[in-house]
Amino acid sequence: MRMSRTAVQRPVQRSVNRSVRRRTRTVLVAVTVAGLLAGAASAVPAQADARQTETQQVSVAQGVENVPVPRGHGTLLAAEPLPEAVRLAGAGTSLKLRYTSADWAGRASVVSGTLAVPSGRAPAGGWPVVSFGHGFGGTADTCAPSRTGPSPMERAVQEALLATGHAVAVSDYAGIGTPGASSLIDGTSEGRNVVDVVLAARQAVTRATPVTRAAQQAATLSSSWAAVGYSLGGHAALFAGSLADTYAPSLRLTGTISMAGLTQLRMITGDPGGYTATGAVNPVTPFMIDGVAVTHPGAFRPDRYLTERGRSLVAESRSICLDAMATRVAGLTNADLYSDGPGLLAGFQRWYAAEEVPAVRYSRPVTLFHGLEDTIPAAVSQATAGQLAAAGSDVRFIAVPGADHLTLLPAIAKDVAARVTGLFTGAAG
Repeated sequence: MRMSRTAVQRPVQRSVNRSVRRRTRTVLVAVTVAGLLAGAASAVPAQADARQTETQQVSVAQGVENVPVPRGHGTLLAAEPLPEAVRLAGAGTSLKLRYTSADWAGRASVVSGTLAVPSGRAPAGGWPVVSFGHGFGGTADTCAPSRTGPSPMERAVQEALLATGHAVAVSDYAGIGTPGASSLIDGTSEGRNVVDVVLAARQAVTRATPVTRAAQQAATLSSSWAAVGYSLGGHAALFAGSLADTYAPSLRLTGTISMAGLTQLRMITGDPGGYTATGAVNPVTPFMIDGVAVTHPGAFRPDRYLTERGRSLVAESRSICLDAMATRVAGLTNADLYSDGPGLLAGFQRWYAAEEVPAVRYSRPVTLFHGLEDTIPAAVSQATAGQLAAAGSDVRFIAVPGADHLTLLPAIAKDVAARVTGLFTGAAG
């Protein structure tokens, strides 16, 4: 495992578990959800999503309704111009996509996303593609980045990537922006969504449609791509990197970059023995509870852990975005929402066990950035880097002094863009 000079100043700790848990004892799911706070921008509250079924019928394009979800994955269903307000600065072709992928249960699902292509003529072989995993901003359809645009922090990195000659594709993730229930955290689904948006994006710029014909030649995309993600999207990018070779052999993955990624979930969820009833409510927790209720029906019964007010906020999480939830829970304590906080924390540790980043050998280089002032301790990314290195991966951990979860991306945007360029040219370092 290679580490930056800043990382060497903080070598892997002998007891990562103890270090992380000491910083997560005081509030319910504090550091896990603190990382999720920096997701997509706010949006107007929407009606609750309908729950997805095996026979789901969905609309895949304006004026086209009740279209069954096709079998297979990464199939483009619709492409339309992206509204000017949510486009990246400097983009040429900018599209909203609808494509096939999989939800948390592995079912065929329609997923939405975006594609931004640099202006000008594509290089020989097409523009290299970056699939960008976004941070969490809510599970309601109106919270989807294809509707809100990227958060300011994510925009800094995406526009740096665009300016250095990379097309940027972003998945909204299954159940956010399209019919179906979001699981919030499900690594396999996230990873597939991140890969499939690349397959769909390549079809969007080569298919002779009225939307794309004029820009088709300029916007040609390469089969080479990189997975880059932030916070929850770092989790998604790492899963994408672990499955890409077998899941989408027609593409050529060049590498994976996680920025303040959610890893070591069991450690950062927190010790149930450290639960504090008087701690401030974290606004992501109601979304997490609803996500587990979706993925573990029957096994997880939220009423066992929630007060009446807590049940109300969990229900509301299906129709509002993260910033609105933050307003709702301001001034509330854990005791206001949770009748059994320690039991809920213990449950999160069990339910998220299967969502840990695979400790396997990645076929291409992996880089993990993390700010040293982040409420999600940098030790979790460092521990993940150590696990991947032990499995034989070419991995780098880069600690960023002075950066927290919100300031990390602007601080490293140019570095990330340069490293991505290196992945495509073979000069990664």
